[in-house]
Amino acid sequence: MATRERRTPITGIRVQRRIGLTIPQRTMLQACERFGWRLAFVRTPLDHPQPVLFATARDYVVVREDGSIDRWPDIALRH
Repeated sequence: MATRERRTPITGIRVQRRIGLTIPQRTMLQACERFGWRLAFVRTPLDHPQPVLFATARDYVVVREDGSIDRWPDIALRH
């Protein structure tokens, strides 16, 4: 008997992470991905989602609601 894969496919996760982002955030996210940055996770504080992108393990940015990039965000990361 074959088991059925119940995990969400990677493409589904990628799309779900982008839901709720503003148009400027999505535009900046796509631009950054062309330069090798990757979307690690999306913080969801009360006001609006904040995508967090990584280039390396120590080099990360937050994309603000207006699409601007915060190179020194005030967030704590767990490693």
